[in-house]
Amino acid sequence: MSLFPGPCSSIQEQRDRWERKRSRTARELVQTEQHYCQQLKLVTTYFVEILKAKGTLREDIRESIFSSIKAINSVNQSLLVHLENGYFGRGFDQFCPHLQHYNTYVDNVYNANKVLGIQLKKNKAFRRFKKLQETRPEFNNHKLEDLLQLPIQRIDQYKHFLQDLTANISPDNPEFQQLSRAVTAVCEVSQRIQNNTRRHENHLQLCRVQKLLKGRKTKVLSAAVALFFLPLPLLVFVSGEPGLHVDLLVLPISPRTN
Repeated sequence: MSLFPGPCSSIQEQRDRWERKRSRTARELVQTEQHYCQQLKLVTTYFVEILKAKGTLREDIRESIFSSIKAINSVNQSLLVHLENGYFGRGFDQFCPHLQHYNTYVDNVYNANKVLGIQLKKNKAFRRFKKLQETRPEFNNHKLEDLLQLPIQRIDQYKHFLQDLTANISPDNPEFQQLSRAVTAVCEVSQRIQNNTRRHENHLQLCRVQKLLKGRKTKVLSAAVALFFLPLPLLVFVSGEPGLHVDLLVLPISPRTN
């Protein structure tokens, strides 16, 4: 009897390791999807639907705050059914064409936060309603603000789950191509989120500069408009006295490299 494992034994061991990792990832994906869908349903049922019925918020304000979360809840409930039955490739293959609902949501998220903040300050009825809903035991002390961030966070989680699944499945498996397509589609949404975040941060930086320059006579820099689209953080230098022309230098900060 040979003391060294043969090629067939090594291949089988590798397949067994893949299967153990894949099973662990699949189990975690299903469990987190169940929890995610429960939270989406809370927002849809106790906020979107009831607010629509009560008329506490105007339709345009309600849509600004909740955007496409109702559609997201619907497509994710369908995805969950596939995942619970073990159809990961098929589930994501049918889910990914509906990622435009996530695109709509991520493009609106900063406006949603702004509108929500305004309503909480000015609309006493909505403020009371929100507090009442959040005290329900189903919410487990979660705030609406936290729940509205979940679709953004879930995209990044999908990316890692799908990458792990494809890394631990044989290319000969029928699900491999389906999961690979899903990785590409989800990564595009993830990149969109990152781009939006950078643009928003640059916008906030420009707002801080404008506030800093308030009350000063400044020359208008036509290039300043383009700063909003810079992909890098900005470093701003301002010199001058109030009432006088000032010098403004805005530099992109390159990320450090090891």
